[in-house]
Amino acid sequence: TDMFGGTPSNLAISVLDQGRVEVIAGLNLPMLIKLASVRDKDLLKNSVAQAQEAGRKYINVASQLLADQAS
Repeated sequence: TDMFGGTPSNLAISVLDQGRVEVIAGLNLPMLIKLASVRDKDLLKNSVAQAQEAGRKYINVASQLLADQAS
């Protein structure tokens, strides 16, 4: 979902099935790609952890990246 606590998130939480369905708020494209690639290969808990790591890995601040490249 887009934001935890918003309407889409709350609706998704209402159908949450512990261990079978997980609700992830703040999803970004790298997370979605990772989930699609591991969803049938690993436990739900591990898949979610891998998606969180992928999401964090690709969050960047353009000015910082450009400054690093310039130096």
